[in-house]
Amino acid sequence: MRSDHRLLSALAALILLLGLMLVGGCSQEQPDCPEQTPCPDCPPCPELDCPEPLPELKGRLRAIKKRGVLIAGVRDDAIPFGYTDEHTGEIVGFEIDICRALAQALGVRLETLPVRKSARIPLIQRGEVDIIAATMTHHFAREDDIDFSITYFMDGQKLLTKRGSGVHSVTDLAGRRVGVVDGSWAEANIREAQPGSKIKTYPGYPQAFMDLKARRLSAICADTTILLGLKNSDPDPAAWEIVGDFISDEPYGLGVPEDDSNFRDFVNLTLNKLWVSGEYMKIYNLWFGPHTKFYLPTAWRMEILPGNGAVSPKRKKLN
Repeated sequence: MRSDHRLLSALAALILLLGLMLVGGCSQEQPDCPEQTPCPDCPPCPELDCPEPLPELKGRLRAIKKRGVLIAGVRDDAIPFGYTDEHTGEIVGFEIDICRALAQALGVRLETLPVRKSARIPLIQRGEVDIIAATMTHHFAREDDIDFSITYFMDGQKLLTKRGSGVHSVTDLAGRRVGVVDGSWAEANIREAQPGSKIKTYPGYPQAFMDLKARRLSAICADTTILLGLKNSDPDPAAWEIVGDFISDEPYGLGVPEDDSNFRDFVNLTLNKLWVSGEYMKIYNLWFGPHTKFYLPTAWRMEILPGNGAVSPKRKKLN
C-alpha cells in the first residue's frame, strides 16, 4: 500500500516537472503579429513573410488545383490577343499571358483551347473550359448564362476599310456590304448604327479580311485592337485604314462559370495584383507597346477593389 502511494507521488511529480518544462519552453504568450518575433517553438505568423492566402479551395478552384491545369478558352485568330505563332505552332498573345499569370498564381500550368466566338459561352456552361479569355465584351445580356471578371481591357468598335474606298464612317455603309464575326456584338451595333448596310457574318477574322481584300466587302466592323491586328499583319499595312467614330464601348471581361463566386473572386484578386504590381502593364507593353506593330497608347485604368490586399508597397494596410 505504501509502495503504491510512493508510485503515485512520483508520477505526480513527473507530470508537474513536464508541465513546467513546457511552460518554460514558450514562457511568453504568442505575440501580436507582425510587431514582435513569435516564440521559436510556435508557428510563424502568416502576415510576416507569406503572400496573401488564396480563397478557400472549393468548387472550380478545387477542381483546377486537383487537376493541376487551368484550361482557358482563347482565340487563335485575333492578333495580338490570341493567335497561332506561325513559327512555333503555339497559341500566343496578350490574353494568353494574362491567363498564364492566373495559372501561376494558383500554382498550376496553363492549357489553352482555341474557341470560336459563338462557342465561348457554351464551352463554359458545359464545363469544358475553366475560363474564357477571348476578346469577350462584358455585356449584361451574357450574364444570364455566365459570370464575368472585372474589366481587364477596354476597347471600342470601328471600321477597317481599303484606303481610298470612300468609306469614312458608318454613314457611308448604306447599301454596302460589311463583314462581322459570328457571335460578336458588331452585327447588332452595325444594324443600329446603319440599318441600310448589308451584313455578312464570318466564322473568324481572317476569312472576313480575305473577302475585304477581294473587294467582296466594303468594310469590317470589329473592336479597334482586332482591326489593328488585321491591318498590321498585312504585308502592306498602309493599304488599309481604321475609320469613323466609336460605335460602341467594349469592356472585355474574363468569362467564368455562373454562381462560383469563389473562383471569380480569385480571378479579380489576381487581376488587381497584376495591375498594382505593374505586371499588367509589362504584359500590355509586350503586345501593345511602342516597339510593337500594334502600338496602342492607353489611359484606361483597371478598377481596383478596396480591401483586396493588392496595395502598393508605399501604402500601409489599415488595421
